Amino acid sequence: MQKIKKTYIIFSILLLVFSSGLFAQRMDKKWEIGPEYKIDHVVKPSIETGKGELSLTLNIPYDEIHFVKQNSQFKGRFDVSIMIFQDKDKLVSESWIEKLTVNEFKLTNSRKQTIEMQKSYILPPGKYRLEVLITDLKTQNRRKQIKEIDMTQLSAGPWMMGDLYFMKDSTAIEGENDIPEAIYVGFSASGIEGRYPFTYILQSSDKTLKQGKFEVDLVKEKHEYIFPVRTADLNYNQYFLTLITEIDSTKYERSIPLRVHWSGNSSLIPNLEEAITQMRYLSHTGYFPVRTYKKMLNAEGNEQKDFFTETWKKIDPTPDTENNELMNEYYYRVNVANQRFSGHREGWRSDRGMVYIIYGEPDAVEEHNMEIDSKPYMIWYYYSVNRRFIFVDNTGFGDYQLSEPLSEY
Repeated sequence: MQKIKKTYIIFSILLLVFSSGLFAQRMDKKWEIGPEYKIDHVVKPSIETGKGELSLTLNIPYDEIHFVKQNSQFKGRFDVSIMIFQDKDKLVSESWIEKLTVNEFKLTNSRKQTIEMQKSYILPPGKYRLEVLITDLKTQNRRKQIKEIDMTQLSAGPWMMGDLYFMKDSTAIEGENDIPEAIYVGFSASGIEGRYPFTYILQSSDKTLKQGKFEVDLVKEKHEYIFPVRTADLNYNQYFLTLITEIDSTKYERSIPLRVHWSGNSSLIPNLEEAITQMRYLSHTGYFPVRTYKKMLNAEGNEQKDFFTETWKKIDPTPDTENNELMNEYYYRVNVANQRFSGHREGWRSDRGMVYIIYGEPDAVEEHNMEIDSKPYMIWYYYSVNRRFIFVDNTGFGDYQLSEPLSEY
């Protein structure tokens, strides 16, 4: 009975973000409470001589849009504004209203279904600042994203070579079953004609996994070129694909990240082995037995994948929905811990990282750095569970450690 109670408490703590100060902190600006959306951009040469093309793709999941029921349909409306600056000069300013209608209520809560918007802008090679503001017209909640765009690579030599992009999915290979035999990568270029050699390199953690060479017949006009990369032997991981060539004594090199993952998993998971290692706090807080954790660590290949998938499926708090909220929140906290507390070891392995992952954002923090008779220390308070944790910097290098071991661990 005690174990069930403890598991329930930890589960509540892990999901406290949805109603606690952490949520407020992450959404603390009025222009950051609107729909979450994804921006992808690709730089290409333009059909206009000496200029480039900035291709934008905006994606908004349906469940980020506020739908209103009208008769038997559900309708959403939002405003999209795009601005492009070069230093202080505004070169592009465009806005429009998007309307979306669905016939099923369950689609209004879908993250797999998205509305996609595409825009292209002709610009000279240079550095720009892109600002995108999306406003839900029902709630008036809005969210702004800012991205730095570098198009100077288009003026690096006599040949204009754009970014690499995947022909189907610009960020990842995603599937529930087998990884495809190959993916196809494209790029656009112009300015040179003739037959030239190309080399591609696929790396993971600075280790070269595969390398391929091929020749391409280039044409002077703007043209799209496509080449295959074999992927059937890749695992759940983060990779880096680089394409290299040399034309008229100028070296051209373009790279793109390639992430292999399965549908339904958190996008913050770096690779399968690391994701399993990071689950250690769940095994010690009653979500599943330690022996299950050890089996996952020692398994290999598809067996390890199956262990991981089934374990998360069993502890999914909302199994009837597309998302595993516990998984998303857990790896969000791992990611935050790595950003905030990394030092001589990864942030999630530190004492502060461990407490943060299990309990979330503290309700209050006291820092004591100037007391003469004691080493620097800080106190984290969690009022909702009546807990406090004291971290002491014993070395003076910012490596704060718990003054007493965490009982849950």
